[in-house]
Amino acid sequence: MQALCRLLLVLSLAVAAAGADVCAQTQAPAQIKPIDNPAEPAAYKTALNIRDAAKRAEALDVFLAWYPNSILRIDAFEQLMTAWQAANNLVKADAAAVRLLQLDPDNLRALANRAFIGRTRAMTGNAAALAPAVDAAQRGVAVLAKLQKPAQLGDAEFARTRQQFAAVFGGTLGFAALLAKDYANARVHFLEAVAGDPDNLQDVYQLSVAELESTPLDALGFWHAARAIALARATKNESAAANIEKYARSRYQRYHGSEDGWDDLIAGVVTAGERSPPDKFAASISRALSPAELAVQLVADNDPNSLSFAECEFVLRHRDDSDANREAAEKAWKAIGDKQRGGTRLKVPVKVISATPDRIEAALTDENQASNTVDLAVTLARPLTPLPAAGVLISIIGTISDYRLRPFVFLMTKAELADESLPIAGGPCADPRPQMCTHDYRPACGVRGDGSRKTYGNACSACADPEVLSQGAGTCP
Repeated sequence: MQALCRLLLVLSLAVAAAGADVCAQTQAPAQIKPIDNPAEPAAYKTALNIRDAAKRAEALDVFLAWYPNSILRIDAFEQLMTAWQAANNLVKADAAAVRLLQLDPDNLRALANRAFIGRTRAMTGNAAALAPAVDAAQRGVAVLAKLQKPAQLGDAEFARTRQQFAAVFGGTLGFAALLAKDYANARVHFLEAVAGDPDNLQDVYQLSVAELESTPLDALGFWHAARAIALARATKNESAAANIEKYARSRYQRYHGSEDGWDDLIAGVVTAGERSPPDKFAASISRALSPAELAVQLVADNDPNSLSFAECEFVLRHRDDSDANREAAEKAWKAIGDKQRGGTRLKVPVKVISATPDRIEAALTDENQASNTVDLAVTLARPLTPLPAAGVLISIIGTISDYRLRPFVFLMTKAELADESLPIAGGPCADPRPQMCTHDYRPACGVRGDGSRKTYGNACSACADPEVLSQGAGTCP
């Protein structure tokens, strides 16, 4: 943070020096009194010639106290601000700016000083310093907009001076917007600041943050982050470079889907030494699709009727994410309906999570089977006895009639076990034994207590025989 503050200090001093002639043209008093006392300019010159910044500031304070109505008082206040800044006493520099603004409310150097110092103090934890800094920056922008070019300044020099002031004001306003998470306005202000001073590490880095935190993310932020890393390394600030790189790399991985190309991006920016991003830089970084976007693309790239149940579930889960997702979900759901046209029932392999005679809760997708998460609720066409054990893999035939989103579950009705899964439903007969069974014929092999076997009409009939200990689907061998 101290290194960044020093960078801002250098910038502010440069702005102050560049703006001296401009400000002098805008702040002349209405009536200029001649200097009658030759000691006055002599005292001023003596104070300015003191090399030690703190002592120079103290001498200027004495001059202003002795000559409060001096024609030189505006210049003296400006030099006082500069001296306290050079002495790294930002509190006294800010106090000098406040006193100057009482004399000249539109003094650009004083406004820039307040904006810069307030931002610097806010960055070091003094939150109360930001509001007056923002006020000064906003007023500075208004004054700068109506500033006329002095006759003694060339066009290029005047434009450069305006840019330097705009950089200070833009940096302060951008920082305030960044703290408020107003990333769009932060980006606008930081772009103006960086245009005025493309080597300002703090503004370049914070511009990258505004771009990378925007919704949608602006990929130019990766270039500005790389540029900030290069600037930090150039000043031997390896700690700042490492922190910026860590943040930007994580954003890059999330945006791009991997870290592929990140190191080359950093090396390219450092090697090229450019001060602005090349054309089409943002387009050179491909963006990983979000799950919602993948769901839309899945339907767009495939015939919905060819999608698996797991793929349909993925599409349906994201139904409410966007209009495009809703359209994709409608197509996937229609495809499921088309497969059941004319009363056709669907056959799906599942993992049993829990079962009762009338209902089975199961996991359909591989992911849900691994986590034992229910995504298929099955209402059976007839009571099932005996029941499949939790954790077994079976196939169920039925009608998928609806689904609910949160948590996502397909609803299947009129369901029964597929023939090949009936043996899995076999096992020991449970007490109490069935007192009444249906007459549907689904042969089951009952194993009696003496080891003999007998084929029954169905599993219920087998277990209704008190001599049968267990049964399995199919006729006895």
